[in-house]
Amino acid sequence: MVLYQVGTMIHLSVAEAAQRLQVSPRRVRALLESGRLPGRQVAGRWLLPARAVEHRQRAAPASGRPLSAASAWHVLAVLAKEHDAISYLSAPARSRARSRARELRRMPEPAEMARQWQSALGRRARIRDFYAHPSVLEGLLSEPAIVRSGISAAREHGSELIVLGGAEGYVRSDDLPRLEAEYALNPYVDAPQSNNVRLHVVADEQARWLFLRHVAPAAVVAADLMERDGPRDRAAGSRLASRL
Repeated sequence: MVLYQVGTMIHLSVAEAAQRLQVSPRRVRALLESGRLPGRQVAGRWLLPARAVEHRQRAAPASGRPLSAASAWHVLAVLAKEHDAISYLSAPARSRARSRARELRRMPEPAEMARQWQSALGRRARIRDFYAHPSVLEGLLSEPAIVRSGISAAREHGSELIVLGGAEGYVRSDDLPRLEAEYALNPYVDAPQSNNVRLHVVADEQARWLFLRHVAPAAVVAADLMERDGPRDRAAGSRLASRL
């Protein structure tokens, strides 16, 4: 086993992470590129925080094949009652989206609901975590390019969850470089718990209906909360999803 010290944290190579997670190195790279696992490139090679790999080890895998990004957004449109967003689909495709939405609504146990939602909808966006100076968070969330979601939109949907000092939202991939530069978003923080900004980066052709809003609908907020590490966040997401 080879461990790497970067700053104050222990990191793993792709090969070591793959061995711990019992998946292929290719799968680990795919998780890194999608943002499902945090990591950084040093001298051309990926390094992953050992704590993040351990957290994924503890999370029980869900059954079922993940949906493509397009299919995940179709299901979320159904859950959000954005019926016009799927009106262009063929009748069989609309039926599949509605059926999958019903399956996600039916999960009786909060922990199982979180696992199934993560598994089914995880490819909808690429997760990028950053640190930003607390003084810029309000301005970032007011950006027209940002759709507030997750911890930054839970209260709008009746959740009791209160998270101070953080920002979360959706952004189109073309808008991300400007926001990174303008708000000095730093993706390279030694301690992941210091990250206070989470952006879900959406391919420009996906989820057009979402970017007509400034606050994401409850279904999207629930999906985001159930992906977070904190048990309070995941529980709040499950409760929100159970009310859809």
